[in-house]
Amino acid sequence: MIRTISACICISTLLLSGCSNSVKPEQTEYNGSGGMTQWNIAPEVYLYHYENGFSASDALGYDEQLQTVWSRLGGAITCNINYDKQAMIERLMQRFGEKAVTHELNGIGFHSVQSRKVPDFCHDARIKEINKAINRYRKGKFD
Repeated sequence: MIRTISACICISTLLLSGCSNSVKPEQTEYNGSGGMTQWNIAPEVYLYHYENGFSASDALGYDEQLQTVWSRLGGAITCNINYDKQAMIERLMQRFGEKAVTHELNGIGFHSVQSRKVPDFCHDARIKEINKAINRYRKGKFD
């Protein structure tokens, strides 16, 4: 009887230890689609779309060009680049429609939060690129 119980315990232990040795799934590369729709957007996903554009479902129902503009304005906040946000929001409303609160929160604020999560986001080349974009936007050139 004791041998039977010991054998059962031994077999159970072996079976359970086999279950606990789970294999980690291989990390897959981002395929460039759908990552912006996640609840917690990974920094590499955001950076991919920042650099390659926000399209299809990753534009989150907004004009793709507007998402790009918002990303640069949000990036400016992240990188401490000053611009007149209220004047810019007025220009955005004239060009793209939407309410001021949409531009400020769903747009610029959202992108600022996402860009802050990207390591080394504010490197010299990016700061230069954001400044150039803001200068175009001040002139009403959003393309």
